[in-house]
Formats: sequence, structure tokens, C-alpha cells
Amino acid sequence: MSKSRALVVALLCSLVALPTSSNAQAPDSTKEDVQNFHELLKALVGPHWNLFADGGFTRGSRYSLQRAANTVDGQRALTSATGYNVGLGGGIDVLLRMGLRASYTFASNNLNFKTDDGNGSDVLDIDDVGTLRSQTVELEVMRYMLPSRSAITPYGTLGFHMTWWSLNEKSPLVTSNDASPFSYGPLFSFGVQVKASDHFSGRLEASLSSGHNPFTGKTSFRALSGPTIDEPSSTSRSNYRIAGVYHFGKPNIPAALKPVAKK
Repeated sequence: MSKSRALVVALLCSLVALPTSSNAQAPDSTKEDVQNFHELLKALVGPHWNLFADGGFTRGSRYSLQRAANTVDGQRALTSATGYNVGLGGGIDVLLRMGLRASYTFASNNLNFKTDDGNGSDVLDIDDVGTLRSQTVELEVMRYMLPSRSAITPYGTLGFHMTWWSLNEKSPLVTSNDASPFSYGPLFSFGVQVKASDHFSGRLEASLSSGHNPFTGKTSFRALSGPTIDEPSSTSRSNYRIAGVYHFGKPNIPAALKPVAKK
């Protein structure tokens, strides 16, 4: 919970902060405010689009809590190990400090059973009982603290995701039962964008999303290690990634900031 609260605080700060230092940055051709539909349409078809590719690691949460077949042995939880994610997407900066983006992310995590008796025991641990994969489509609104083409600008996002899960069983303790779970829910992220040139930027980002637990409900995967004590209806997942961004067009520098040629 502390990780979630820290990301929320960082996101809210990025969404509301408008530091005065942004005046010293050379803005691009996007405006702070769109006055009419014609200007919005011009921004959408203008040179404010970008494409990006990213990769990093993914951390999941506990999917179920079960008693061992022999109840004297205690209980254990089905959790996901740290895995990896790769993705690609595109976006557009519709205002000076605001943009939209859509992306696709593939993630893969190994599943482990971990003893959950609160005494540090590992007697019920079993690693690598399956591989949980996901394919996710994300739609987000981005808020930059400085103009989007600044040399360095922190940013935050709020959005929505749709996730399709698949399970590759590696032991008889988990099974898919021909299930194809689907989930959706909110997501938010916080990151920093660093401009390398007129066309290229890099991003360092952390995101948190929540959605339906693929191990609960009518169409779900099943853990068969013992009687189930708890199956939360929703779970959270965090992604940490590095992205490379290609920007179409070049930022327009106002005439007042352009160098004057000497005669």
C-alpha cells in the first residue's frame, strides 16, 4: 500500500504543478489553450505525434491463499515472481503540457507458491509452477510539468487498461481449464522524459494498474494445491520501464528566442 500511495502523491503533484521555470523553456508549436474546434483539429493533424517502444520489469501480487492439503502444514499463497514487459505505442501532444497516448504491452511472470504462515518458514514453497502472460491495451491522458518538448520534464498519466491473460502450466498444481480471463480497470503512472534531440527522447517510468483477478470468478484459472482461504476479486500490478520516443516534426521556437544574424 505504501508504494501505491507514493505513486499517487507523485502523480497528483505532476498533474497540478505549473512551475514558473517553464517560461525559460523554448515551447513548441502546441498551445496552452485551444480556442476552438479548428485549432484542436489543427493540433491533431499537426506535427505533434510521437511513437515509442519500451521495456522493463513487472511485479504482480498475491492471487490466492490456500491451506495445505495436510492442514497441519499451514498455508501458502500463489504469487507472481518479478517478470518482464515489452511494449510499443503512439501519442500526440494536443496542448503545451498535455497529451494523449495509446499503447500495447506484453508481460510474462513465473508463478510461485510461497509459505504464508508469518513465521519465515519456506516448507511449502514451490517455484515455477506456471507462467502467467498478459496482453494489455492502455489509453492514457498525459500531463507534463513543463512543456512536452523541454529538455527534461516530469509527467504523470491517468488512464484505462484492458488485459487478456494466458497461463502456461508447468505443474499439476495450477490449471487453465480452457479459461481465457479478461480484466479492465484504472491505471496511473509517473515518469521523467529527457530530450536527446529534436526528434528523440527517453522516458523512465513507473506505473500501477488494478483489475480483475485471473484466479477468481466463473472464467478463471485454478490453483489446486489445497482448500482456498482467500481469492481477492481484484489485484494490482506495477510496471517499471525505459522507453525510447521518436517525435515527428520539430518544435517551433518563437522569433524572440531565435538568434539574430549579424550584418
